[in-house]
Amino acid sequence: MASSWQQVLGQIGRDRRSGATTLLAQALEAGRLFLLATRDLPPAPLLRALERLTRRLTTCQPSMAPFLTLANALWLGVEGRPRGMAPWEALHDALVQYADDLDRGMIESNKSAARLVRSGSVVLTYSNSTAVRLALWRAVAEGKRFEVACSESRPMREGVALAGALAERGVPVHLTVDAALFGWLGRATLVMVGADAVTAAGIVNKIGTRPLLEAARRCGVSAYVLADSTKWLPPRLARFWRVRDESPGEVATLRHPNLTVENRYFDMSPLSLAAGLVSAGGVSRPASIRERIRHGRVSAGLVQVLSASAPDGEARPRDFPP
Repeated sequence: MASSWQQVLGQIGRDRRSGATTLLAQALEAGRLFLLATRDLPPAPLLRALERLTRRLTTCQPSMAPFLTLANALWLGVEGRPRGMAPWEALHDALVQYADDLDRGMIESNKSAARLVRSGSVVLTYSNSTAVRLALWRAVAEGKRFEVACSESRPMREGVALAGALAERGVPVHLTVDAALFGWLGRATLVMVGADAVTAAGIVNKIGTRPLLEAARRCGVSAYVLADSTKWLPPRLARFWRVRDESPGEVATLRHPNLTVENRYFDMSPLSLAAGLVSAGGVSRPASIRERIRHGRVSAGLVQVLSASAPDGEARPRDFPP
């Protein structure tokens, strides 16, 4: 049975191991299925369907920026469409443009990140960033010989999958428990991590990233964050970003009135802890990225849908612009 866009977004919401880039690819498939399902709708019902898509899309993984930026791109496409273009066509073109920009951005950022790796490097990384993995694979393809140190990344241990993927490409990998990763800063030549969101306030990534970046700064090891523009949240979008609490059972199954098990997947690191942010434009200083984020375009319609809710919880409908 073919999946619906609702089913795909439901699968994304239940995923606790995949990174933002992997899940974004699935979200783009949900967008394609949405377009197929709404092809023959008149403008008003299409708008209501877009509002439903928006709410599902932006809540399935609320800590990962690409779901907000994809929704923003769709709404900007509708609001800025040329006179005479049907809303559905504008949504189609916006989805295609977002996907194309994502592909080009990943290719360019991977080239820039791979250039940071030299033969003889010891690269320290954390969690399981698709961008980091592809950049390191590219460095291997360029003939560079280097080592990687990474940790298991509790509680879901996605770092183990990264270690296996790199080892299969011939990279010597040192896989440790999370607490032992700091000990590798004495040997590391650079730190390379991904990001689930970047705001003007900081870098959002797997919890534990901030103390790692702080320790790298103290040890004099340059840290680079790989984050293409799908991860950038202008202030008007960042207000809808949040970190949700995850299942306590992933950490421990102990039960006691005096015990509270805390389980959050993400923390935020100041932009200043990064030596550079790697995107399609190459390696940029944090201050430069901060300014570009602050001036990012945000759809007024999207803000209205996300912020204005009727008593029954449904977002109030809004007319398409003429």
